[in-house]
Amino acid sequence: MDHRPRFPEQELTWTTGIHQVRTRLRFPLRATFHWSARSPLAVGLTFHQVGADDVTWVIGRDLLARGLRTLAGTGEVRIRPTAGPGRTAEVLLRLGAAPPYALFVLDRAGLASWLEKTWAAVPAGTEAERLDWAFFEGLLADRWGA
Repeated sequence: MDHRPRFPEQELTWTTGIHQVRTRLRFPLRATFHWSARSPLAVGLTFHQVGADDVTWVIGRDLLARGLRTLAGTGEVRIRPTAGPGRTAEVLLRLGAAPPYALFVLDRAGLASWLEKTWAAVPAGTEAERLDWAFFEGLLADRWGA
C-alpha cells in the first residue's frame, strides 16, 4: 500500500516570444515553458521552430530563478539578466557548453511571474515530498543487489 501523501496534480505552461541572438541580429521564435507538480524541480523548455521539429531542454526551476538576479549555471545551461542601461527587462539564456552554443533573450518579468506561479503551487523546500522515493529505492536495490 502506498503511504505517500497525495497532492493535487498541477501543470503550468507559459508560451512566449524568445529571440535567438546571432552576432548582433535577433531571430524571433516561440517557446513554451512547461512545469508539473509531479516533477517540481524541473522545467521543460520547448522551442517551436518554423519548418522543423520542436526541441525541448530540461532546466532546473531553481536555476531559472537564480538567473533572474545573477549569473547562474555552469556547463550546458547558463542564464543571467542582461547588462546595461534599460536592459534589465530581459534575461540571456545560453544552451550548450562551448561554441557554437545557442543564445536566447527573453522577457525577465514574464519568466519571473510564471515562476512565481510554480512556487505558489509547490513552495521551495517542499519538492522532495512529491518525489517517488520508491522508484529511487528500487534503483538502489538493483544496483546493490538487495
